[in-house]
Amino acid sequence: MIGKGVWPISAWPTSSKRWLSVCMECGEFVTPIYRNVMQPGRGGCDPCGRARAAAQRKVPAHVAVEEMRAAGVEPLEEYPGVDIPWRSRCLSALCPGLWEGEPADIRPRLSDARLARISACKYCARVAVRPERAVYEMIQRGVQPLEPYQKALQPWPCKCLACEADDITPTYASVVLSGNGGCKWCGGRMRVPEEQAVTEMLAVGARPLDPYKGVNERWRSMCLATDCPGPSDRIIYPRLTWIRRGAQACKWCAGVVIDPEAARDTMIEAGLLPLVPYPGVRERWKCECTNPDCRAVVYPTLGSVNSRGSGCSECAEHGFKRSQPALVYLLFHERLQAAKVGICNLGTGRIQKHERRGWNSRYTMDFLVGRDAERLEREVIAEWRAQDWRPVRDGKNSYDGWTETTPVTADVTIESLWEGAVQLRDLLGL
Repeated sequence: MIGKGVWPISAWPTSSKRWLSVCMECGEFVTPIYRNVMQPGRGGCDPCGRARAAAQRKVPAHVAVEEMRAAGVEPLEEYPGVDIPWRSRCLSALCPGLWEGEPADIRPRLSDARLARISACKYCARVAVRPERAVYEMIQRGVQPLEPYQKALQPWPCKCLACEADDITPTYASVVLSGNGGCKWCGGRMRVPEEQAVTEMLAVGARPLDPYKGVNERWRSMCLATDCPGPSDRIIYPRLTWIRRGAQACKWCAGVVIDPEAARDTMIEAGLLPLVPYPGVRERWKCECTNPDCRAVVYPTLGSVNSRGSGCSECAEHGFKRSQPALVYLLFHERLQAAKVGICNLGTGRIQKHERRGWNSRYTMDFLVGRDAERLEREVIAEWRAQDWRPVRDGKNSYDGWTETTPVTADVTIESLWEGAVQLRDLLGL
């Protein structure tokens, strides 16, 4: 024991019990266990051992400051040590800890900053929220906190600003981080008496046929609309929560689900004869134009026919003509550093329209029929997305055809993008 730096001052207690001693370095009373002290690399005084370990880990102050800055914070005090909280300020101008121009008080350790993936600032790393901001964000989402903020997952007594209920206890994580509603009454999640539930269903034109089970359970009902386009029995299965959020009870009346025969009649009225069974409201449906002068095979969706009243794209006076000559173009925008692929029929002025908006024409490729150009455009965009190249937006604003764009970088140049398009054309045999 003396060889390990501690002087025993009591009788031998056995090797597994604490032995009252005095540290020969710091002079303090300590109670080490003999069999622990005898392990290689162990000492008899724990406080002295921790101090020696800290001294070995300590780095020069200027090096510590640079490490903290690299982690996104600026120290405001002298370097205290690697494991001691260090008062600092966040260097991010968008730090969520800022409130009315006042920076947040943060005290990260250097050891924590070395492990930080996003920032040493707890607010930028999203592991903490400033209480003032938490209150503001809850109010923005319709609930007024009645007590100070504690924790993200802790129920927080609030008052609903819509229905003025003051017995709600949502959590900050649910309302702000997950985007859920704050009020259990306004959100329609609370169970109500069956008489009230039936009244709510009847008010939207649905008569329940089974006993009430709960607001989130499907409820077998019958649509009361006399002009319901659904089947003859008009059986539907809405949820009461959907009704309270403003949804239509009958999926047939809402146009979400369409009877295949009714869908076929709609297409025929638009001058299109379906050639295959009904695929769905948003799926392309192979049809033949009934115009004797056209008879083109086209692929509209039922949704486009219903919403825009469109029929055969080949007969339309405006729009892309798949049976006429067309070209594929690749444009470049200097400020956005983005490339854009597109198609147009010859002589339409489509490219000139883009050029007036800052796009510069770089490459074009001619096709005898537009459907080949359309296929190549579709395959090019699919290839871009497969590479995880996301569309480019102008800040928060979108623009005509922004979904057909991709970033241009040092590795992904406009030339390499066009080479890829040419290779796809050859592979497709177009």
